[in-house]
Amino acid sequence: MTKMTPKQRLLAAFKCQEVDYLPCSIYFNPNLKVPGYDLSNPVDHIRLQLDLGGDPLADLGMLTGKPGATQTRIWLQENAGEPHPVLYKEYQTPAGILRHGVKYTPDWHSGMEIPWHDHTASNCYEPLIKSPDDVAAFEYIYQPPTTADLKRLKPHLEETQRRSREFKLPIRCLIGQGLATLIFIMGAERAITFAVDFPRAFKRLAEIDHKVNLARIDLAAKAKVDLVKRFGGYEQTNFFNPQIFRECVMPLLRKEVRAAHDAGLLIYYRIVTGTKPLLADIASIGFDCIEGGEPHLGNTTLEDWNKAFAGKACSWTGVSTPVLLGGDNPDAVRKEVRHCADVFGRQGFILGVTNSIRNHFPWKNTLALIDEWKKVRALKQSDNI
Repeated sequence: MTKMTPKQRLLAAFKCQEVDYLPCSIYFNPNLKVPGYDLSNPVDHIRLQLDLGGDPLADLGMLTGKPGATQTRIWLQENAGEPHPVLYKEYQTPAGILRHGVKYTPDWHSGMEIPWHDHTASNCYEPLIKSPDDVAAFEYIYQPPTTADLKRLKPHLEETQRRSREFKLPIRCLIGQGLATLIFIMGAERAITFAVDFPRAFKRLAEIDHKVNLARIDLAAKAKVDLVKRFGGYEQTNFFNPQIFRECVMPLLRKEVRAAHDAGLLIYYRIVTGTKPLLADIASIGFDCIEGGEPHLGNTTLEDWNKAFAGKACSWTGVSTPVLLGGDNPDAVRKEVRHCADVFGRQGFILGVTNSIRNHFPWKNTLALIDEWKKVRALKQSDNI
């Protein structure tokens, strides 16, 4: 078979088509230190994986819209009895005032701003959403991106397209984070109790996020990306019960998948742990690929994963990052690579890692993964591993 480019290989795998060899696409945490590479630089991120022989992607990131009719102010405040100041951001909207507070700890790296990400959730002091009365105001500040937002990102888009052409990579765009958005703005504990105490308001919050995701899908198609990622790592049963997923999340995911396919885009779902009770549900949604998992810490073996998704979606999973790549046994890493190839075969499978590779992990483990993958990919499907 003719040698494929990373773009051809990954897109064929997503479609469960024949590939020239088993693709391997792993990702590195920006804090990773490798001599000769700056992993905070997207070009070096690509270059390292290509130099290792892998199949990276060119990332467009996530398109965001500007808040609606709001005024904001932000300030730092000392609160009695608290060891750290609190950074507050207030939104004044026609539907009311929302205020968000985070602990301004020494490891806060976002300056005088409160972005919506994991660090915000872990440092949450005052949740943005406190009661169902805040939902209408939240819709004012969380607006779908528009064509004007895409035009504003034109230089970034053109640079991403240039990298795609230069390195022959598919372009990926993140189109949403689902219930993770609510955890980012409320903190995990408050988001979970809110879902139980105010189910109708919680469902409405999820629908507002979904509306933004649909707009992102539309703009991703206009940007001519190749595939879109829907993060779902915080929608599983390690946070919420199966009923919330089935009644609140699944119907929205189905619509997002349909919208992506109608726009001619491949779409994949990123999950981590807490998945086992939902595997059949996730498999029924229609995603082209399911990425992530954690076979050693998540009570879902590679065999469980393959049984759920084989014939329904491409599987992008593999070596446990915290257990194996973070351990001290390269031979165990090699064994797991061979086990992955045994379980999933060579079609409709992308060898990956379960989370980002970080600086405190022994680099020898990643090198063992790559070396063993190169041995495995040279074998035919019928060969013993």
